[in-house]
Amino acid sequence: MSNIRVQLYKNGTEIYSFGQPGAYPSFSKSPGNQWDVLLAPGGVAASDTITIRLENIYPSNNEQAFNLFLENLFMGDSGVLFRDLVTTSGSSLLLGGFILLMGLVLLAAVIILKIIRTPLSWAPFHLSLFTIASGLWIFLDFHIISLLVTTNVFTNILDILSLSLIMPFLGLYLLDFVKSRARYAISGCVYAGLAFTLFFLLVQSLGIWDGYELLTPLTLLDAAAVIIILFSLIYENAHNPQRDTRFILFSCGICFIGFGDIVNYYLGFLPFNLFFKLGFTLFILAQLSYMVRYTRNTLAAARKTQALEKELVQNRIAIMLSQIQPHFLFNALTAIKQLCAIDPEKAEEAVGQFAGFLRGNLDSLSHTGAIPFEKELTHIENYLSLEKMRFGKRLSIAYDIGVSDFSLPPLTVQPLVENAVRYGVTKKPSGGMVTLSTQETEDSVILTISDDGVGFDPSVKKEDGRSHIGIDNVRSRLENQCGGRLTVTTVLGSGTTATIILPKKGGSTE
Repeated sequence: MSNIRVQLYKNGTEIYSFGQPGAYPSFSKSPGNQWDVLLAPGGVAASDTITIRLENIYPSNNEQAFNLFLENLFMGDSGVLFRDLVTTSGSSLLLGGFILLMGLVLLAAVIILKIIRTPLSWAPFHLSLFTIASGLWIFLDFHIISLLVTTNVFTNILDILSLSLIMPFLGLYLLDFVKSRARYAISGCVYAGLAFTLFFLLVQSLGIWDGYELLTPLTLLDAAAVIIILFSLIYENAHNPQRDTRFILFSCGICFIGFGDIVNYYLGFLPFNLFFKLGFTLFILAQLSYMVRYTRNTLAAARKTQALEKELVQNRIAIMLSQIQPHFLFNALTAIKQLCAIDPEKAEEAVGQFAGFLRGNLDSLSHTGAIPFEKELTHIENYLSLEKMRFGKRLSIAYDIGVSDFSLPPLTVQPLVENAVRYGVTKKPSGGMVTLSTQETEDSVILTISDDGVGFDPSVKKEDGRSHIGIDNVRSRLENQCGGRLTVTTVLGSGTTATIILPKKGGSTE
């Protein structure tokens, strides 16, 4: 009996009644979907007249409810009936239970990964919610569930609740991949679906409205959302043709087979839920397969990120140590000592620059992300002023700063400037000039560190007793932290040019 009232009469005398008011909670108009047993008093003879009276409780309930009653009249005990139902409807129970279990496993995996602070997007979480809602709706096949569960009013509510959540959860999942203006349309579908769910829970719990009566507007809302989401994905694929977007679009094409049940709900030409089971099962299996690959790649990327972060810390320490070698400290302090005797004011300025240089090195240890270029530039200026004290007229410095409003990893320019000084101009008897320039293009910021010194081979390791980080290390940090590139061109006897290219993100370099 599917949301109907039933009365049976034997020779004009009522022998059975089901679904009459007062036999179920007042917040519902019917006892839901339920099997029941009738033991006819005195038996039934061939001469008896049996009259069956069926009453449709909901105006929106179509004639399928009456057909279901007539088709499911059964003689025998509940055990025999259950075995019969397993052969005809057991696939829904198994399929729904499998999808529900997969959703719960995915949800548990996401929670565990979030607890251990694995960098993971919300896509697996939203997919798990969609999978749970879809699996629950398939699992609630009333042919079997109503035979096993007696509280069928609440099962009815759970059925409508899971159905109302399928669309907004699907929308939330798709929003994790949609980047264009199509997000607004899909977001509208999500908000509309969630608003409907809240309205359903409110009117049902307060007894204002029986939620089953909202099934028709729910199917109309889902039908409109299907059309909007489908065109939104087509728009997204046209304006943002990424691999993930194409996969989601094509798999949703399979998923939308399931919404053939919206039409079937009104026409009733095939068994209900057939399209849903087929389309949503294929879609969910495809998405779960995708999420397995996505999670595996995310975990691999997380492990790589942790290794890079560890390496970055070691690199920063090594860079700092490479710049404060004892001989550098000795030379800087000796120069300051000499200035104290001949130019106290300049010596005081040099002490401030020396302190600023040391502070810049120590600060680099506490920064894991990018820093403003102005901060790196201050550190470079402090370093060059100390080297200028030592080498005097042999070292000339030129700045051509066309743009400074951008960020970059700490201590990525300074080692290149140091190379230009130590292995470029100061190796030349007459000295030379180090030039630092920045310029902006439409999609990037370009930094250039050039010198007119003796040149050097960047692939040859320096054997001077110092700890060298190397150009490859600077290049690796630029690539991994901000997607930057470093190129070095050098000509022995003519000088060296190091070029850093930092791509812009969202209109500015971060």
